[in-house]
Amino acid sequence: MKNKKTIMTIAAGLAVLLLVIGWLFWGAEVPEPTDKTKKDTAKPVQATVHNTVLDRSENGKKLWKLNAGEVTQVTDDLVTAKNLDGVVYLSNGDEMYVKAAAGQVRIKADQFTLSQGVTARLKNGGFLKAARVDWDQKKDILTATGAVKVVKDDMLAQAEKVITSSKLEHFKLIKKAHVERGGHYEEK
Repeated sequence: MKNKKTIMTIAAGLAVLLLVIGWLFWGAEVPEPTDKTKKDTAKPVQATVHNTVLDRSENGKKLWKLNAGEVTQVTDDLVTAKNLDGVVYLSNGDEMYVKAAAGQVRIKADQFTLSQGVTARLKNGGFLKAARVDWDQKKDILTATGAVKVVKDDMLAQAEKVITSSKLEHFKLIKKAHVERGGHYEEK
């Protein structure tokens, strides 16, 4: 009898072991290994902030400071904004006061796209008005489009597209270009 109980316990243990092995072999599902190269299909979270300030400094030097009515972070480097009003500090020590209804800022690249009516005034004299302005601050290339008007010293320049620098000194006027010199022009 004693041997019979031992044999039954061993047989039951082997039966359970065979069931577990069978379940693992035929019935269990092994998860797929994770692939870090696959793109996440979920839409990233976009944070929106109201009445805030965007600013950037590099090597202790302030590059720009913009007040915004609404800012939405699209990616780590790109933000969209509404009701922008602020100052861009130029390399020559001048300051450019900008205003626009909307815009995009690539923060790390210091590239701006201001739109829906843009005005820019230089502290040391100069004015630009356009429907849209794209500006690469590192290369100092400013491209204004849409009924562009530039006033600098005693000169007025108008065109559909103007390519210049932030100092508003040299222009490339494209399409419907008009230049006047020697007058006093309003900065409107």
